[in-house]
Amino acid sequence: MPKDSKTKIKTRWNSLRNINKTILWLATIGILPVVSSYIFDFFTGDVQVKYVRSLERGYEFKLINNSSTDQVVEQFRISPEFGQEILFKINKHVYGTISENSVTLPGGNSTYMPAFEYKEMNGNVLGAKSEVSFRIPPLTARDYMTPEALIVYADYRTSSKNKAMNIIERALDFLKIRDANTRQKYLVVDNYWTPLAQGNEVNAIKNACRDDDIFSKSSICREQF
Repeated sequence: MPKDSKTKIKTRWNSLRNINKTILWLATIGILPVVSSYIFDFFTGDVQVKYVRSLERGYEFKLINNSSTDQVVEQFRISPEFGQEILFKINKHVYGTISENSVTLPGGNSTYMPAFEYKEMNGNVLGAKSEVSFRIPPLTARDYMTPEALIVYADYRTSSKNKAMNIIERALDFLKIRDANTRQKYLVVDNYWTPLAQGNEVNAIKNACRDDDIFSKSSICREQF
């Protein structure tokens, strides 16, 4: 074997030995497991939203940070599925105005969704491997109404507070490897939120008709089938 070839092989072998020594040294002092875990969590950990329970006026939710870095909540928004038919239930005795062809509820027949206006979580920092509970306002501004059947989304976007990791995240977003925007779909029935897969197309009104044999005889349900 030529002398030059022996030198090259020896040089490569020495380089591999040095790399192995470095890896063994990192493992010995405990840094390697930490770094490996950090990298693994960065690519596999994420921020998840979880419905906890319904309150008298509003809902308790939780954001869970599964990653190894502090995460900044850039945006958190609750919104209905626009264009859907929705069903609300009057749960208190109220005095309405009855005319020849209509009924007018107290405060009028138009209202708004306080949950849609919620922005208080924006800018909050979630510590690494931590969770935070918070209250979402009600889905209707009328205290005598509760949601009976509708589809709602929780949309949120987070980013790493660590500048170096934030740069990596933005690069991954640009390359379409990672999507910073997360959307969780919910079916709200009788004021209870059930998570749905994004591809699961559910008609909330049809479900309400299915679950109540008296309501199923209404004109609303007859239009669904």
